[in-house]
Amino acid sequence: MGPGRTVRPPRNAPQSQGQHSGSTSASKSRKVRGINKGKGLERLIKRAGHPLNLTISEERRPIGENNELLSREIGLLTRYHAPIQRAGWHSLTEDDKEPLYELLKLKFNLDFTQDHIKGCVDLLFSSSYKSFRHKCYEHYVKSGDDARSNPYPPLIDNRVGDWIWLCDHFETEEFKKRSTIGKANRSNLPYVHKKGTKSFVAVQHELNCGDIRLYKECYSSDKKGWASEDARNKHEEMLQKQKEPIEEGEVPLTEQQICEHVLGKAYGYVRGRGHGPKPNRRAYSSASSSTQHVVEELASTKEIVATQQTQIEAQQSQLEAQQKKIDWLQSVVSNLVGISPPMDGTSATGLGFTTERPMPSDGIGSLISNTVERMSSFPRSFASHLRPGYRPAPTSSSDGNGSLVSDGGSRYS
Repeated sequence: MGPGRTVRPPRNAPQSQGQHSGSTSASKSRKVRGINKGKGLERLIKRAGHPLNLTISEERRPIGENNELLSREIGLLTRYHAPIQRAGWHSLTEDDKEPLYELLKLKFNLDFTQDHIKGCVDLLFSSSYKSFRHKCYEHYVKSGDDARSNPYPPLIDNRVGDWIWLCDHFETEEFKKRSTIGKANRSNLPYVHKKGTKSFVAVQHELNCGDIRLYKECYSSDKKGWASEDARNKHEEMLQKQKEPIEEGEVPLTEQQICEHVLGKAYGYVRGRGHGPKPNRRAYSSASSSTQHVVEELASTKEIVATQQTQIEAQQSQLEAQQKKIDWLQSVVSNLVGISPPMDGTSATGLGFTTERPMPSDGIGSLISNTVERMSSFPRSFASHLRPGYRPAPTSSSDGNGSLVSDGGSRYS
């Protein structure tokens, strides 16, 4: 027997009391999965001879073969390589993220020039970064007063400074306030799904199923049943709505519409879909901007219409005032002539003018001058219509001595 080696007792040999108690305690301990070190992924890459291929859906989620390996590798890179001394993933610059992307491309064939691929990777890093920071906080709370001297295991080697920074960060008032809000929000979550790191999109792609079956697959299991009684009731309500009779000419609801009706909708989030498809916030923002633009144009149009209406009313008032003056002038002329003005706008017999002749553009003075001029052009046969004793005035001229020479007629008798 070589030095340092121990002899294994026979399989049926009796055990001592200490050995028996030790095996009993070992059998009672719960077997849990160890921390991911990426060894399985390395074996697959070595076997394939190149980085693994991935399919990223337009919904920015990995689907198909190897989809779960991407999120696991991102979790590993976050723990050991991501900058820690930041407020959150959103605070990291592109220079901070680029080394992480390069390490990821050593394991997977990813084209970061495509928006949906880079968006998928960024979302997974954001979720992983948040999860890792939460585990650090749980370790900080559990360690109590000894937290600073007891770093979280992934930060022990050469990253103690990051751990001290995190401890200081956890003690700020801003973090405490956000932590309180986060706890309140999580308390409103009635139940969680049972698919672990696999996204809902990947599950639906794998099963090729509709939204109602997807809900059941994600919130129930054969061993443990439904995540909650409420989840079971909602699924039964979906099935009931799916079986409801449809009236003639009515369009049946799709499974997505049924899920939205039963589960409800929220801005930026489809209820019951986990990290599955989410509404496009840019599209929503664009629609909101377009709606706001239409509202602004409508308000501007209403203002213009109101201004034009005011101007029209003012012009109408001016027209009414001018019409009153015209009516007054007509009454004056009628009194001078001795007849009533025509009421229907037609020509007066023998007068040679109508009451609807437009008013001269230079105002009332021109109207009076024109009226007098037209009266002087009346035919002499119109004398019978004038008041008694009127005779047309003879034309006169000057004799050069200041005296008027008559053409034989007289003015008024």
